[in-house]
Order: sequence, then structure tokens, then C-alpha cells
Amino acid sequence: MILNKYSYLAILWVFVVSCQLFPRLAKITSTSLASLTLRFPGKPLRQASMSTSNFSSYLKSRKANFLADNGKGWTVVMGNEAGDLDSLASALGYAWLRSNTSEKAIAYITTPKEDFVLRAENLYALGLAGINYPFEELYCSGDPMPSQVSQFALVDHNVLHTRHASPTTRVVAVIDHHEDEGQYKDTADPRIVEPAGSCSSLIARLYQSSPNLSIPPELSTLLLSAILIDTHGLKEGGKALDVDREAAAFLIPQSLLEHDEEISASSDKQPITHFPSVQSLSATLGEKKLSVSHLSTRDLLRRDYKEYAFNMPASEDATPSSDVIRAGLATVPLRLSAFFASSSYPIKEIQDWLAERDLSVLGILTTFRSKKGKGRREQLWIIKADEGIAEKLWQGLESSEELKLKRLDFSKFGESYVTRAYKQGNASATRKQTAPILRKLMEGL
Repeated sequence: MILNKYSYLAILWVFVVSCQLFPRLAKITSTSLASLTLRFPGKPLRQASMSTSNFSSYLKSRKANFLADNGKGWTVVMGNEAGDLDSLASALGYAWLRSNTSEKAIAYITTPKEDFVLRAENLYALGLAGINYPFEELYCSGDPMPSQVSQFALVDHNVLHTRHASPTTRVVAVIDHHEDEGQYKDTADPRIVEPAGSCSSLIARLYQSSPNLSIPPELSTLLLSAILIDTHGLKEGGKALDVDREAAAFLIPQSLLEHDEEISASSDKQPITHFPSVQSLSATLGEKKLSVSHLSTRDLLRRDYKEYAFNMPASEDATPSSDVIRAGLATVPLRLSAFFASSSYPIKEIQDWLAERDLSVLGILTTFRSKKGKGRREQLWIIKADEGIAEKLWQGLESSEELKLKRLDFSKFGESYVTRAYKQGNASATRKQTAPILRKLMEGL
């Protein structure tokens, strides 16, 4: 075959294009879905710095060193069992701070590996921080807990789960924004339990009080993302408090947000929530959080779930475990009608979850927006019929001035359970307010 000069030019063009395209394809193939969405409308993120890979490598090496040491001399920093972005970011944030100021520490991510897919907002925020392979880089639930671990730091909750407790266990720090249960006052330093829209704001304040310690931009972005998603973008009149706004103002200049031009062009009186980059990031995180249409009923129940054990007065014929009643609270970002349309057999999946977790009480707390965009909440309570506690719980819940519940019609759930559904008049009351009410009612039975 005879090749003319045009044929040679064509071959050369194909070679040049291939050299440019194949590396990009390889890079995309090795990148997670979360990192593919690194940039979104408004270009709120700066080009990731070299420290992104360093931060990722740092986390991976810390995990390896921790396991190699069998946990001896390390503090495990643990968020709550729901595993939301606030818990994840707070754990990573405080572990970095403690490691660089006092002792070896590692963040323990309470989300099991198989459950990471349930929270698209977590994967997205991790991708922004360059953490594209969380199973490799993070120490997660399901990874072995070394036998030499004896010190824990609690963030976004203030009571250590019984599965980690032992006679030699010490809780050496508590940073939380939930109701204070009054424990570890003689061992925890710091012990910070106070109101805030996001626990990440309290972590950021610790960095503010350590001026000689720089915070990685990836970590700033994670903490900021948690604050924005927990406070609905620092919305005025919402859950955001001054500590949240001050934390966001501190984190933005040190994050991966494209903030330089915005800050220089803004006046001191312009709220940070007006920055296009902040609004864009907040909107994207909110969209990711509500992206649950692909999840089954069981997935929705375990996606944002907390469990509680209450000791009840034992009867004469009680077994050692019969005086413990387990209750679960699942927050679901759908109205009840949509939740029951999430699978072909939703009631069976709920009953299976009750049996799997050995629950006597399950509260399903829904959160959604009306057609006009206003926040709305509903509650569905399912209680074992043979426990004899339903009427007292109904009475206590319905008399709550904080929840302002109004009963809804709801069909029978099955002979083994009694149920009631409610419209929640106070749409600002979350699980953070409902859980203490449940606790007081259960302890008063």
C-alpha cells in the first residue's frame, strides 16, 4: 500500500490525539464518582493543590500505622452511629488537631463500608477533599478494632456505645452539640457540649484557638461542607447560630472554594452566605442529600439511623435481657407516602428491620419540602403490641409542646404492632429534639 503525504498527516494526527486522550481516560477511570463532580456551576472550587494527594496519603498512612501499633498509645476519635457528614468531618477534623497538638489519634468512621453508597453527600464531600477511595484511606466500621485501644474521643455525641466500653476504656475528649448526658466529666479534656447548628463548627473553633496550627484546605472544605448541609446554607432564622457563622467565615479563606475575588469584592457587611461559591456548594450538597430515589425501604431506614437501649424495671419472671427495651429512630428525607412507595413490600421490610435490630420501638422521622418549598416533617411510630408501653408513649408524644404533633390517619400495620402517624407542627424539631423526649418517656415508664 502506498501512503501519500496526506496519509502520513492523518496517522500523525491520530497519534497526537491518542497521546492526549488516553491519559485522561485512564485518570477518569481511576477516579470515583464523587471526584468527577468536583466542579459544579459557579466554579466554587480552586484547582486542587498538591496537598490533596498528601492529605489522602496522610490518612492512608495513619490507618496503616494505627493497625501496625495494634492501637497502643492511640486515641480513637469517633462520631455518632448515624454516620452523617457532620460526624465524619468532625472526627477527621479533631483527629488531625489532636495528632498535631498532643498525641497520636485516628478518626473512626462509623459507617460500614457497604453503607457508604447510602449517603451521596458524604461521598461528594470526600471527593472534594481528594478522598476518592474511602475504604482504603479511612478507618471505618468493619475494620478491625485493635485490642490495645483504650482511649476514645467522642464527637457529635457524648456517650460511648456499649460495644466499645470496657473496664479499661477512658473517654478523653467530648465535643458535641446534642443534649448533655453528663458523663466523663472527670476524664474528658476538652469536654465541650453546647448548642450549635453543626458539631463541625465547634471543631473549627478549636482550630481558631490554635493560631500556630494550620488546617489543610481539604479538611477546611470538609468541615465547611458539614456546616452548610446541617444549617441549610447558614440560612437566616434557621438552625445556624453565631458559632456556625464564625466557623464558616474562618474556614472559607482556608478551603478549596474560589473565594479570593469574592472576598476582595465584598464589603464587611455582606453575609458569607451571599458568596456564589458558598451558595453553589450548599445547593449541591442539599441535592446530593435528597438523592434517595434509588434506595429501598431498608436502605432508607438504615441510612440515617440511631439506636437506644433503655433499662426497664424487671419483673419476677424476667430474663436477664428482658428488662432492656431497644428503640430506633430513623430520619428519612421523604414524606410518608413516598417512603411507603420506596419498594414493593415496604411493611415487610420495616418488620424485618424491627426483627433484625430486635426493636420494641421504631420512630420514622420524615423531612421533606412542600410544593412551595417550605420544610415539613411527619412521624410514624411502630411499637410491639405486647410491650404494654404504647399508650404512655402516645400520651407523652402528643402532649409535647416542642413537637406539636397532630394525628394522621394510618392503616393497621399488623397484629404484632401498634402504630400511629403524625404531622409535626414544629418543622424545626429534628431527631436532636425528639430523642431526648423519647428518652424521658422511656425512663419514666
